[in-house]
Amino acid sequence: MEKYKLEPASSVYPGLVRKLAIAGMDPRNQWFFSDVGFFPDGIVSSKVNTVSNEEFVVLSDDGIIAYITGKWARPLKTIISVRVILFDERKSIILGKALFEYLEYLFIARGCNAMTWIVAEKNIHAYKIYEKFIKRYMGHRVGMKHYGQMSYSGEISNTIIYEITREEYFRWKEKNEVSTTI
Repeated sequence: MEKYKLEPASSVYPGLVRKLAIAGMDPRNQWFFSDVGFFPDGIVSSKVNTVSNEEFVVLSDDGIIAYITGKWARPLKTIISVRVILFDERKSIILGKALFEYLEYLFIARGCNAMTWIVAEKNIHAYKIYEKFIKRYMGHRVGMKHYGQMSYSGEISNTIIYEITREEYFRWKEKNEVSTTI
């Protein structure tokens, strides 16, 4: 297995902005950029900020593989609006491992109570991945929001809302005796 590192996104800000700009031109990513375009300052911060955001990149010898960001809702200690983008589809297994490391960081190191994310129902590929994830590992479907997201191409979709609670994470971790570190 190829080695990787989970690093703060600010450590590679210029390169990440370039990767996101290029990814923004790919129609397959139209749901990631659902705010109708790519604005570097609106997506990624050039400064480390763990008060309101948790922004990480997955790095390998080949460069930036993926970007993961979550927004804190304080003082509830919950993460809302998680976004993940994979730049190199050949590295999806590495991203999977990094996501488990990210969960470990959030629930153990940062004391997160719950993590919530959405996916556009019409974003079929991501929708299927999240459905498989919650069935196989942890988390649950909270519900659906009608007309919840518009892609940058103007297409409107319902959104599916998912959540992983602290209790679900620890039950899964205990059952699987998994230990990762950052």
